[in-house]
Amino acid sequence: MTWFANLFARARWLFALFLVVVTGLAIEGYRPKSVDRSNVRSLADLIEEARDEGDQPRETDLLDSDEVTDAFNLGRSDAFLVVECDDLFRPESARALRAMVAAVEDLPIVDTVFSLDDVPTLNVFGFAEPLLPVNEASPESFRQSKERVVNHALARGQLISPDGRTLMMPIVYDWLFLEGNEDLTDGVLQAARESIQQSLAALPADGRPDFKVRITGQIPLFIAQERAFDRNQTLFRMIGYGLAFVLSVIMFRGLTAVVLMSAAPMLAIFWSFGILKLTGVYVNELSNVVMPLLVSMIALTDGVHLLVNIRRRRTAGDSPVEASRWAIEHVGVACLLTSLTTAIGFGSLMLAESAYVREFGEVCMYGVLIAFLAVMTFIPFVASTPLGARIHHGEERDLVGPLVARFAPFLEWILRHKKAVSRASIALTVALLGVSFALRPDNRVANQLPADTEVYQALAHCDEQFGGIQFLELWVDWPEQLDAQDPTILQAIKDAEALIDSEPLISHPLSIRNMLASFPGDENDQRTQMTFLSLLPRDLRGYFYRPSESRALIVTRIQDQGIAQYVPVFDRVESELAALSATHPGFTFRLRGGPIFRARDLYQIVIDLTTSLGVASLIILVVLALAYRSLTIGLISVIPNMFPLVATGALLVAMGQPLFMSSVCAFTVCLGIAVDDTIHFLSRFQQEVARTGDIDDAIRNTFQSVGTAMVMTTIILVAGFFAMLLSDLPAHRIFAAMACVTIGSAILGDMVALPALLSRYARNVWKEQAPAADPDPDPDLSGALPTG
Repeated sequence: MTWFANLFARARWLFALFLVVVTGLAIEGYRPKSVDRSNVRSLADLIEEARDEGDQPRETDLLDSDEVTDAFNLGRSDAFLVVECDDLFRPESARALRAMVAAVEDLPIVDTVFSLDDVPTLNVFGFAEPLLPVNEASPESFRQSKERVVNHALARGQLISPDGRTLMMPIVYDWLFLEGNEDLTDGVLQAARESIQQSLAALPADGRPDFKVRITGQIPLFIAQERAFDRNQTLFRMIGYGLAFVLSVIMFRGLTAVVLMSAAPMLAIFWSFGILKLTGVYVNELSNVVMPLLVSMIALTDGVHLLVNIRRRRTAGDSPVEASRWAIEHVGVACLLTSLTTAIGFGSLMLAESAYVREFGEVCMYGVLIAFLAVMTFIPFVASTPLGARIHHGEERDLVGPLVARFAPFLEWILRHKKAVSRASIALTVALLGVSFALRPDNRVANQLPADTEVYQALAHCDEQFGGIQFLELWVDWPEQLDAQDPTILQAIKDAEALIDSEPLISHPLSIRNMLASFPGDENDQRTQMTFLSLLPRDLRGYFYRPSESRALIVTRIQDQGIAQYVPVFDRVESELAALSATHPGFTFRLRGGPIFRARDLYQIVIDLTTSLGVASLIILVVLALAYRSLTIGLISVIPNMFPLVATGALLVAMGQPLFMSSVCAFTVCLGIAVDDTIHFLSRFQQEVARTGDIDDAIRNTFQSVGTAMVMTTIILVAGFFAMLLSDLPAHRIFAAMACVTIGSAILGDMVALPALLSRYARNVWKEQAPAADPDPDPDLSGALPTG
């Protein structure tokens, strides 16, 4: 970086021009563009798109058929109104419920509400009467109807809980009338609750049925997640930034230095998003969350290293320009290597199977490179102007440098016992790596919402009472030459349902078998049962039984237990279904539905991220080995880089935690920090070996010089993440806890394991020699630590 440093000293105007031009381009990227309305995607479009992707293959999308209405396709409902009542089967309760349904359906945003009154009665006489008695019926009629309702094939476990105390009403929205997300949840709940209140107002307080109305489902959960995320992110970013700012002022003892250090990460983020928007690079949800954190942390770490060196040179008497030039020359190489290795590591994600992960890797790669340019131009330039004239004030009252110096005896102990410390570091890292292999990917709604969120509590209640609100489809296909009323079809459906019933995490299968079983006769007499098919309502029959396509449908439910629980279940069921085909020649059984595809997609994303994390580590090893022209140095760097990751992974295993998406994100971000500190240590160590000619003296000087900046960044970053531990979002708490542990472990790896490994093995790489004349020494390193 000597040429770059000299260019800075000779032509600072080029740096000023670069800053202005890139900032202008970033601003242009943020400017609103003319929008082609055909490309605008609303919330409804996004949900529908997600459904279409989740419901692949398209042949299972029943809504393409004119024969079928969506009334019975509960899996495509936008939301579920969850109504609990302590005494449902009485006239007052039925009257209040019907008034509530009417009030909700009157809302412009609501297209339909599917309730018990919409369920057809299944008997040999067709539609005899409503499932729930009319409002004017006697109390005795309502009491007698309870058994009929809770055992009805289309109601039990689908619209009413087996104990008859909870109703689940699917809602379909009319998206043309959407004015705000509040209409989808708060507006619906307000209308429902007010209607219930008005219906019961005339009853005496001690005789009123007790109602509890909540809403859940795909869209309410999505909205609740957005609200919780935005609320927590805003609050805890402010708290974290505030803590980091106060600690920075305390450590740097100068407001100018703190402002400059804080401005560099902000500029890096501003540039990154602006340039990506300008160039049309797509930023997905994962990138939008992780990339700013990654960029700000790397920019902060490199910025602190630059700033510490600039302040030292200014205190020693250098001019602002010379101090900045010196810092670029001596720290710039490490910053460049850090950015290149991290960018290459993230670039390797572009080889992942998941497009989501490929997009994430591309965005983070560009962000890291942009952050390097921001830090290496902005901090030196501002520090060399009148704005940075007071940047070194407070350096003489530095708190961290003397604190690091007090660890001199500990460093001497490490150097004296370098063989034992090296072996222990390697053995501990390998052992923790072995423990970390026990981690398994997982994802569940409970990890993305506070436990006290009403929409999640409604989901948990539905999981308990109905077996979940997510739906699987099991398709049974039979040979075309088989008669449409052949009893072997019903037997195959019955056997498939028996297989589903054997799985405790899959419940309430619904098919023509349930419906036909409600008719008179022996339900084991398949031949007679099949003759009742013509008595089923046409739309209902067409949804579950499609003789023109030689296939039938079984719909079943799953809970929010996480993909770690369900992926093995899906695999096991599919394996057993394949075996079932052997006992029913010519029949095929296929498990389909959004939850399966989403679960496997998420599982694949986490696997891709985890695998790519290992690939990135290997790439970093290779890059460092090439940069320092030594495989030994590349191997040495593996221990301090991997130790914090495997230590945190082992901690997750010990706590019984799976590998959530937020966990992988924390690993990804913190790998960048660990690599950053390791490279700064190695680069400064290389310079010190050339200057002093002695390996151990070089380690002592590096420990004092780089250690100060490493401790500062660790304190600032841990303080910032520590605030997020107070979040009510489990994902935020997991991310913050892992970040704190990983960053804390990283400094142990760099300041304990790395010195021992260098003292033990680097002698074969950088031979000790007579000190080279250094025309430009660091004044603070002469005798910084005793030589033991």
